[in-house]
Amino acid sequence: IQGKVCEVNERERERERERCSWRRWSGGCSFLLSLSLSLSLSPPLSLYGTLAGRYSRNVWNMAAAVKAPKSGLLEVRLAAERWSRVLATLSGDTLTLSPGEVSAEAAKSSPATGGTVNGEPGHLSSPSVPDSISNVKRTVRVTKQDVGGLGISIKGGKENKMPILISKIFKGLAADQTEALYVGDAILSVNGCDLREATHDEAVQALKKTGKEVILEVKYIKEMSAFFKNTSSGTPALLDSPPSTPQKQVEPVMKEARSIPLKMCHVTRKQCPPDTEDRYFEVVSADRKQSAFLRAKDPAMAQSWYNAIQAGCAALLSTVKDSLRALQPGMDITHIGWIIEQGSERPILAVLTDRDLLLYSSLPESRESLNSPDKSHPLITTRLVHSGPGKSTSGQDCDLTFGLRLGTKHGVETHLFRVDTAKELSTWSHLLVEGCHSAAELIQEVTTACSWNGQSCMLSVHIENGFTLFTEEAGVRRHILLQQPFERLRMSSDDGVRMIFLDFGGPEAEIQLDLHACPKTIVFIIHSFLSAKVKRLGLLA
Repeated sequence: IQGKVCEVNERERERERERCSWRRWSGGCSFLLSLSLSLSLSPPLSLYGTLAGRYSRNVWNMAAAVKAPKSGLLEVRLAAERWSRVLATLSGDTLTLSPGEVSAEAAKSSPATGGTVNGEPGHLSSPSVPDSISNVKRTVRVTKQDVGGLGISIKGGKENKMPILISKIFKGLAADQTEALYVGDAILSVNGCDLREATHDEAVQALKKTGKEVILEVKYIKEMSAFFKNTSSGTPALLDSPPSTPQKQVEPVMKEARSIPLKMCHVTRKQCPPDTEDRYFEVVSADRKQSAFLRAKDPAMAQSWYNAIQAGCAALLSTVKDSLRALQPGMDITHIGWIIEQGSERPILAVLTDRDLLLYSSLPESRESLNSPDKSHPLITTRLVHSGPGKSTSGQDCDLTFGLRLGTKHGVETHLFRVDTAKELSTWSHLLVEGCHSAAELIQEVTTACSWNGQSCMLSVHIENGFTLFTEEAGVRRHILLQQPFERLRMSSDDGVRMIFLDFGGPEAEIQLDLHACPKTIVFIIHSFLSAKVKRLGLLA
């Protein structure tokens, strides 16, 4: 009996343990489910996702906000057509170019100085030549590399009474990779261009002008190989062309790392002369004191770097605006960006405020420089007259430009500005039109001295009240000579010198006002007021 009782008690304890386990499990599931819903997890519910949401929510948010640094191999131009391989790193607010980090990689992809192999320098290729190809014409297709070209040097030429001969083949480059070209091969033609009677210089030019794919017609002349195997035995050496690739052992190297702050830096892909390979871009610091002219291996990589740097600059734009507002409290900055003025091809930092378009040669760093722009154009006398693709003179894609006409005391000025992207063009065009209307609403009224019918008076142009001619004494309006609303204005014109003509119809008909100065400023202001009033009616897109 005692054994039975113990067995029953044991079964009861087992059931109680199972009930406790179930309560803990179900309670845990309820907690996890409610936690999952509170975190609004978009993936299907899972134990892993729930626990990750419970313990790593903040980590996820931070990871989403931080972009991984971008890095890769580029080339920087040190002088005209002299390039150095660098490691470019885009991190935070800086673009860094490091020379030392890529030496091993550069050595793999480019000829380098090494020892000698069978009497030949280590960077040259000299495979054994099959007897079967001697004096037999062969056609070899070579695909040029982005860095290194064909990877050969040539000797000979008509002036030496010799055929054009391959004197060197550089290891790892295009010619070597074909495994079908040999030192001692005579080049009979290049892409169908006969080189049998070519001089050395003519052959060099023919090889340089080829495209990506090169078709070489060659013939191995065994007798000529002696000229390349032993030039120290008294045999006169032939004139040797420069190698078709820049050799790393004589290339310039950037000795120190460069860092260019992204804050308001200028990055552009519009080069002068034009970039026919579409793989160049330039980065210049905001103070114009640091710059780098860079080349990527292909257009896609160049565009990727351009986009990444542009995105980095855009992320810092609010910081730039805050810095300028700190220099000049109360300044309302609508937009800021780099534009190129066509003609001078000069980069300009344009700052758009609620009243003016301010142009600088570099980012202002002090209140004095901010208040002293190179040029200042009131928006109320500025008119956008063109926005879109311009004329291309280089055969490349058309430039994206916008044109402005400015009414000044010296007459009408016309300026054409270029931007790199359609987004920039759209932004500037929209903000300039809106800025003109906003400036008109903000300023409301402009007055100027004039003469009417031989009487000195003042002309007031008011966005609400229209045109008023009045006399003034000690700054106080004494007598109104004429008042007409904008709705009565039928036509306006000017002589470009000092006279403006306003036709209101009615008994006054056309009135002639002598402004004693160029009338273009007032003419443009009248246009801006009219345009702003039309915009109010919703008649402008």
